Amino acid sequence: MTANLANTSDFHRWRRTSPFAIVFFVRGTIRQIRAYGQLLVTLGLAFLIVRARELAGELIPAAILLIIVVAVLRYWFFRFRVTGDRILIRQGILKKTSLDLPLDRIQAVNVQRSLTDRLLGLVTVSVDTAGSGAVEAVIPSVKAAFADRIRERVAAARREGPGSDADVLSRGHAGEPRDAKTDDETPSAGEVMMKLPPGDIVRIGLRLLGDSSYWVLPVFLLARDPRDLLRYLAGQFGFLEPIGRDEVPQDLVSNFAELIFRAGFLAALVALIAALGIYGAFKTWYGFRLYRDGAVYRTRAGLFTQREVVVQSVKVQQATLSQNLMDRCFRRFRLTVQPVSDDDEVLVVPLLGARMAEVLRAELFGREAGGLTLLPQSRRIVRVSVYFIGAAMAKMAVFPALALAALILLIAGEPNWAWAQISLVFAGICFAVGGVVAVQRWRRLGYVHDDDGIAVRSGFVARKVEAFLFRKVQCVTVNRSPMQRLKGLATLEMHLAGESVAVPYIDHRVASRLRDYILYKVESNARWH
Repeated sequence: MTANLANTSDFHRWRRTSPFAIVFFVRGTIRQIRAYGQLLVTLGLAFLIVRARELAGELIPAAILLIIVVAVLRYWFFRFRVTGDRILIRQGILKKTSLDLPLDRIQAVNVQRSLTDRLLGLVTVSVDTAGSGAVEAVIPSVKAAFADRIRERVAAARREGPGSDADVLSRGHAGEPRDAKTDDETPSAGEVMMKLPPGDIVRIGLRLLGDSSYWVLPVFLLARDPRDLLRYLAGQFGFLEPIGRDEVPQDLVSNFAELIFRAGFLAALVALIAALGIYGAFKTWYGFRLYRDGAVYRTRAGLFTQREVVVQSVKVQQATLSQNLMDRCFRRFRLTVQPVSDDDEVLVVPLLGARMAEVLRAELFGREAGGLTLLPQSRRIVRVSVYFIGAAMAKMAVFPALALAALILLIAGEPNWAWAQISLVFAGICFAVGGVVAVQRWRRLGYVHDDDGIAVRSGFVARKVEAFLFRKVQCVTVNRSPMQRLKGLATLEMHLAGESVAVPYIDHRVASRLRDYILYKVESNARWH
């Protein structure tokens, strides 16, 4: 077991982590094998099961032993050292890697605690530095005091006084409270802005029922006899004789009992999806707390693995408020705060109300962008031109109908009235569905801006609002399609560090003025992060 890293004399020496870090390296080795060996597994799994079952019984234990050996070697060659101005890490078995991280470039020190770590009083520390697209370094299974010491060194290296972001980080808390108070009462964790009661965690789990992708299987089962599916799966695994096509009933909805059975099976499937969603929500968000300590916001949650994310308000690039069908029933939202790039730690508030969403937006953006809103139902949001409906219908209806007509002509070889009727029916369906979708998307599209930032609303069934400051934009373009040029419209596209946000079908003069103003704000502001 590692010695107490809070001891200054031990802090500067080259050290190993706790032997329990082998579990961390086992997980990392498995992830690497899964990333680089996916093709090998896909091609070889069928061979091992079908052609060489006796060989699989020998290879699987050998593979497990190999993973453990590699994890032990990775642990043995892992060393770290913290000096007065930098963190030094050496790792690698065959390919040696040395990391030299200046403390004054560290932006955040995040901690994660698995169930094993929590039982042993350990944490896994990840360090983000300026200029990196992802987590720069990870030090597994160290004492909680180590993260506190790192934060203190970061504050000292940046030479910022009390009340600054770095000083707030130095007062951060990585492990158990230093006194007898609970987590939400610990001064080092900061002010508790919100908690998630068990009822809200259940609502988070039920959000799965508002995701349309989870309804594909239930809708499919409505048109198929679930017993046939169960018999088919049982036949594939050798429990029953496989059924043939001639054994499948032709009339699956011939009587009321069949409908009752199918409805019960569907209800059980929906209940299973809801139960899995609730379990996942408790696993991820149990004990959720949102802390504020000066200009730093911190979340901590987790049932088995306790995860902590730290974001400084000056590093916030974009705030996104989203809402699916189930959220609309609960009148709740999901807030995502994205710093610098997509690979950095993202701060997520999984469920909150409209009032708290506006409070967090105002605090994250500070004195800037006071005229913005994150609420999708706000009347301040201006819709785009109605000509967007025609363009969307052309993509979703006209082009598919023309493509099908051309395909039918190639298949038939000559005009055929039967095929023409099929084409007309399909075109009618495309126009009906495309028209509904286009109108709904137009209703969702909109934007609002002030002198400092912009908020863009979008969505179809679900909806979201993305808000950011003009000085965070990296590139702005104004694009015009033939229809837009005809109607005097344009699409304003704003590129951030991690993604791009577009406002289509707005007046060309408005788009040009916004583009010039955004470029002016970017060039005249030295506080871009």
